[in-house]
Amino acid sequence: MSFRGATTVGIGVVLLAASASGCRFSAPDPEKDDTPTSGSVLVLADADCRSVIDQELLVFSALYPKAHVHVRYLGEAELVKAMLNDSVRCVVTTVAPGADQAAYFKKRQLSAPVIPIYKAGIAVVVQKNSPLQYLSVAQVAELLGKPEGLQVTTDMEANLHLDSLTALFAGTGSGVARLLADSLGIKTIRARALADVPAVVDQVARDPRTIGFLPFEAISDLDNPAVRALREQVRLLPISPAAGGPAVQPSQSSLADGSYPLRRTVTMVLTEGKSGLGTGFVSFVANHKGQRIILKLGVAPITVPPRNVEIVHP
Repeated sequence: MSFRGATTVGIGVVLLAASASGCRFSAPDPEKDDTPTSGSVLVLADADCRSVIDQELLVFSALYPKAHVHVRYLGEAELVKAMLNDSVRCVVTTVAPGADQAAYFKKRQLSAPVIPIYKAGIAVVVQKNSPLQYLSVAQVAELLGKPEGLQVTTDMEANLHLDSLTALFAGTGSGVARLLADSLGIKTIRARALADVPAVVDQVARDPRTIGFLPFEAISDLDNPAVRALREQVRLLPISPAAGGPAVQPSQSSLADGSYPLRRTVTMVLTEGKSGLGTGFVSFVANHKGQRIILKLGVAPITVPPRNVEIVHP
């Protein structure tokens, strides 16, 4: 090789090195450079909604393998506090953001839209041999909130007072308990909190003096063998909106038409302030694919997915 050729090669190497040092390549950050179908995102969800959100996440992740949605399930009391966290992009809850959350979102210049995704309910369960046939909403309030007992005489096979029953909830900081307290005007609920839904079902099945209050979505999917096993141990108690009125059991249809009185709406609060993976996950759940999953799980979707029927003529 001549001296001139060597010089040309040397200058090229120097220019290449200078170019590399002046323009460093940085890999994309999955938590900052995410898109609606890729990247990484943290979602907080009420523990009562686990059965629904787990199924939504299963399908979403299968459709979009580059999307990594990390869901952290919390009791409602913890969830409301955890909303005030910069790393959270989406919250699944039955509680509308309060003044503290609204002020926090305003400070971060976030609109934080609230998107309803399904209608849920509070199921009341008793032992299969319990003499209770139904309760009115007023009797539920009496059971949970007042020390004096109201005698139940409608459709009873034995003399039973509400103050002789022990109400059970699944988990501490239960959103079910909070909703009943707020909607029924109860300052302090008289009840016990057990570890989870199976623990409540087991206790109610063994003790006729207990009555369980459960998130309906935890026992709504009758295609699930574990859910069927829970439902077989206890009996759903119909609830009447008013004394003497018709009593209604929780079901997909009674939640959809509003006839079941102990109901609530589950929403997704979007807090990411851009069109990222949180937006993509919320859009999936709120649109027809996500709503079809909810329909299959036995609760009431906000939007009923269309059914296409093809008629074939012979």
